[in-house]
Amino acid sequence: MSTSPSNPSIAADSALLLLSFGGPEKSEDVVPFLENVTRGRGIPRERLEKVGEHYFALGGRSPINDQNKQLIRNIEAELARRDIDLPVYFGNRNWEPYVEDALQQMSRDGIRHVYVFATSAWGGYSGCSQYQEDLRRAIAACEEAGLEAPKVERLPQFHRHPTFIAEFARAVDTAREQLRAEHGEEVATQAELVFTAHSVPTVADKAAGPHKFGGNLYSQQVLDASRLIQQASSFANTPGSGADYGWTGQLARHENVGGRGDGPAHTGETVGVDVGAGTDLDVELVWQSRSGSPHVPWLEPDVCDHIEARAEAGNKRAIVLCPVGFITDHMEVKWDLDTEARDAAAEAGIPFVRAATPGLTTGFAGMVVDLVVGSDAPSANPSEDQQAARDLAAKVVGELATVPDFGRTFNGSPCAPGCCGSEA
Repeated sequence: MSTSPSNPSIAADSALLLLSFGGPEKSEDVVPFLENVTRGRGIPRERLEKVGEHYFALGGRSPINDQNKQLIRNIEAELARRDIDLPVYFGNRNWEPYVEDALQQMSRDGIRHVYVFATSAWGGYSGCSQYQEDLRRAIAACEEAGLEAPKVERLPQFHRHPTFIAEFARAVDTAREQLRAEHGEEVATQAELVFTAHSVPTVADKAAGPHKFGGNLYSQQVLDASRLIQQASSFANTPGSGADYGWTGQLARHENVGGRGDGPAHTGETVGVDVGAGTDLDVELVWQSRSGSPHVPWLEPDVCDHIEARAEAGNKRAIVLCPVGFITDHMEVKWDLDTEARDAAAEAGIPFVRAATPGLTTGFAGMVVDLVVGSDAPSANPSEDQQAARDLAAKVVGELATVPDFGRTFNGSPCAPGCCGSEA
């Protein structure tokens, strides 16, 4: 394989594809976009219009495309800083620019090797294997158009990458300082750190990960990342009060939370993360943004239910909410957290601040480039404080990370046999 003269680790005639979920750009796009998202699920248009009210309340467009475009500009700046010649393209699953169109354009431009960065840190169907489906569909569309599809290399998951952990930990500490400025030293000192991520159906989480892992890869990666962020922040060695009902509580008590029958999570064999229940490593993890039938079990507790439960139990300590499941402030952050969760906290009389997402930091862009060139070394000219945060995160990851990352594949193939419920 020939390589790029600017960087010997990068194949010649290569490009980077940022692959994301997509979102509507204007009000009239909202329902068609939601139809794309829910295609095949039989959800009536009236329900989609109801869900669309969240978008209409925020001006009728999703912030996600603008955020991804800014991330691309940041990646391009980092590539230029390192003198790496690697064009960056943009493709989505559910809205323009579609991934099929992006891959065809890359073929026409003479690109023969595509590195794909999917905007999800996680395993599981929606966070990983659905992106593999997107890539297979795009390759087929190339061939149907009479074009030679480039070789497609999906970059790995990154839930335990030291830069990802460091950027979130710095955001948590910045949020705590905001509490201190707004409510005083005592409130900030007594504040509790709560993590939240997108809920999924429990049956989908059960299927997540290679057979050898045994299921629940998504939820265990989220829990693993939460522990790492906590220990890399000012909340280190300060256990959460515990989301002691639903999935998190079950796992903390070492109860069976799912897993496939042929895997260790089902049999009770130790696999993945030990939540450190009752120790300094215990974290407070909740879930959000569930949809679909209320009769279908999803990961719980819900973030708003949890805030209300805290208040009912007499816990009015301030909350620093870390949106560990999201890299940028798209709809599930802007509406579900900055509107609904914030309102729930205000109604309960609980001081509340939400930590920033890391995806538009220069460090995050540097991480993406590191994934391409195969380096874990921080790369974006960090300040002294940033470097200290990254050094601490690397130490925490080295000592405490227990759940693997998968995801590096070629041409849309599964990460491993049986990964995320695939038949391969």
